[in-house]
Amino acid sequence: MARQELRAKVLVLARETVLAALIGMLLELEHFEPVFAEPDERPEDAIRRLRPPLIVMLDGELDAASSDLFFARATASGARVVLFTEPLAAEELRAVARERRIPCVIMPVDRATLGRVLDKVASG
Repeated sequence: MARQELRAKVLVLARETVLAALIGMLLELEHFEPVFAEPDERPEDAIRRLRPPLIVMLDGELDAASSDLFFARATASGARVVLFTEPLAAEELRAVARERRIPCVIMPVDRATLGRVLDKVASG
């Protein structure tokens, strides 16, 4: 099935709402459906409420990036997580990604790269 037909939900987690919105627009261009946590909603609660198959975490400074509870809830719900990081924090977040065996992408990221990464993660 082509990606255009899937319209898979992608939970976008970021401290900066402007960054989350910009990535959300890129996701829409790649035929994904961006969804967001409510203001002050914990990422674990957003997973339970939204049941997204994919989660994009844009900020390694989020508590969820190192939270066993967050990753347990994501795994239990069947969601796959992709970490995105800025170049300065890349090594630290790459270590988290290696430990949890999840993809980590260094920003900035272009639309095509974002689409390829999410397609790969979505297909297992």
